Amino acid sequence: MDKIQGRLAAWKSRLLNKAGRLCLVKSTISSIPVYSMQTLWLPQAVCNKIDQACRRMLWAKSDNTRFWSPVSWAVVTQPKELGGLGVREARRVNVSLLGKLVWDLLTAPQRPWVQILKSLYLHGNSVLCAQNRRGASPIWSSLVKALPSLREGFEPQLGSGASSLWYTDWSGTGLWCGRVPYVHVADINKTVADCWVSGVWNFDNLYTALPAELTSSVQRLRVVNSSLGVDHFGWRGDNSGCYTAASGYRFLTPGLSTEGDIVWKRVWKLMIPEKVKFFLWQCLHSALPTNQVRADRRLSEFAPFTHFTCTISHTFMSGVLCPDLSAT
Repeated sequence: MDKIQGRLAAWKSRLLNKAGRLCLVKSTISSIPVYSMQTLWLPQAVCNKIDQACRRMLWAKSDNTRFWSPVSWAVVTQPKELGGLGVREARRVNVSLLGKLVWDLLTAPQRPWVQILKSLYLHGNSVLCAQNRRGASPIWSSLVKALPSLREGFEPQLGSGASSLWYTDWSGTGLWCGRVPYVHVADINKTVADCWVSGVWNFDNLYTALPAELTSSVQRLRVVNSSLGVDHFGWRGDNSGCYTAASGYRFLTPGLSTEGDIVWKRVWKLMIPEKVKFFLWQCLHSALPTNQVRADRRLSEFAPFTHFTCTISHTFMSGVLCPDLSAT
């Protein structure tokens, strides 16, 4: 926070228009804590202060005055095509960056730091079933805290099914040898492909008794039976199946699976100055400090004029974005 405050002290926010403030929020306030977010779980109080610094820079007239946000923070953090400004929320950024560590633990076993963490905390299990423990390193504790938000996005992708049924965590739920009382000697060399018969799971040929919850947990998985395929984990948040911080943030942001509104796309593609685009964005959200808005939010003692019933957003949508309507 000291770095953020020190960087903002060099700028005079009252000399910047709203478009300039938005650029400063994205380029400075949101980017400074990224280095720490990659390996550490920031306290919620720190994330709240980062978000508050973004809101203050965007809406406040000066650093020492109170301010009110015409548009809610939940809307501001949405992408531009969904009616927001594309400002990133600190906690989601923190979790999405820590997700890169989870991805490396799943897909890059050759890295030295991955080998160290696996030998210390996993003992053959995958990171998807990792648990925190007393005395764990700050990096491991941060990783475990971020895992619940991302676990649903990682899924096993079985290629040839050559993984050991008992001694490889191919399902992401832990080693099966630790989920049964014992492994029968006749089943020691069984692979995943041995239990995939005619396109369905069949565990009847095993001499080892399996719990019902264990067999039901893998019914959604499929074995491709490809000699070139390798059993691995994939990421559902991206078409490539590979995890990135950007895809992790999209996965954590609700509503991003829907397509954007054509109105917002037209606003940001207009060949006009950025400050005018920001003004139009405020108009469409009815966020200009007019007498009507101030009265609705009880910021003014004076009642607005009631001669005009057309809202600002309707006026600009019909006159600027849809000029054909204004001519009728």
